[in-house]
Amino acid sequence: MRRYSAALIGYYGFGNLGDELLLRACVDILTQCGISQNRIIALSNDPEKTSRDFGIDSVNRWSLRESAKVFRDSERVIFGGGGIFQDRTSVKSCVWYWGIVRLARLMGAKVYALGQSVGPLESKLSRILAGNALKSCRVLHVRDDKSMRLAETLGCKNVIRGCDLALTIKPEENISHGERMLVNLRPCPELERYAEILRPHLDGNAIGVALSPEDESALSVLGLREIVRVDSFRDAQKLWSAAKSAVGMRLHFGVLSRVFRTPAALMPYDVKVNEFAGQSGIPCINDEWIDPVMPSEIPENVYAVDDWHFLIDE
Repeated sequence: MRRYSAALIGYYGFGNLGDELLLRACVDILTQCGISQNRIIALSNDPEKTSRDFGIDSVNRWSLRESAKVFRDSERVIFGGGGIFQDRTSVKSCVWYWGIVRLARLMGAKVYALGQSVGPLESKLSRILAGNALKSCRVLHVRDDKSMRLAETLGCKNVIRGCDLALTIKPEENISHGERMLVNLRPCPELERYAEILRPHLDGNAIGVALSPEDESALSVLGLREIVRVDSFRDAQKLWSAAKSAVGMRLHFGVLSRVFRTPAALMPYDVKVNEFAGQSGIPCINDEWIDPVMPSEIPENVYAVDDWHFLIDE
């Protein structure tokens, strides 16, 4: 028997709360399926912190030797959430993760992709690499309709329509909301335009919420009295418990607002934010202010372990 039941791959260990939520969701899903934490390992940019925070083994994602050994010792390699097959930032992302899929299969591991956004894929090379990698997965579980359509055009036959994995994380206690307005910005070409729309609606109760180090500099343009860095789901629960509304840019800022049932509006810098907002009944602010509204409730079946049976049935 191989040492690990599952090796988790994602953009882990870079200090981005959204990706850390996805890792937490993956660990929770696997343990609910009966896989103990000592049989789970993750590739991370910061292996020591990942091991400490999640109670699992972790290795340096940049070490080809360590990665190959992990894949050889693992029954499954699971791409655990996010938008890794895209060339909006660079084609390098597609090249990197295509190589990871090839290496995992070479080492004899079964490959799965969960909670994925697929695209944009503008270049021919990106489409070839993404299609080849995703068709190699036993299951491709996507989090929005646009990703499902694109995956099918790439020739993927094993596609399941699901949700963002972070939606499967349940709050640890009942939430009683306060009076604060949570605001999130991230660097992007539309930053100043969104800041101009926001400024007239900020008051003394507005607090900046940074889900990544780069968000802190983006939020500084608003001149807020307080900017809080959120590093964990527990930190988020404390903050959203004191919130009456949430307006922001990052996808997982919207996900957390839905999890904690906080009236929200999103400023879409990427198509994945538009897709999530449409699924969740959250309005998008594009050219003018729109008041936050209560997100739709998360369906109870999102939490059902039975939905993940394909991870353990084989």
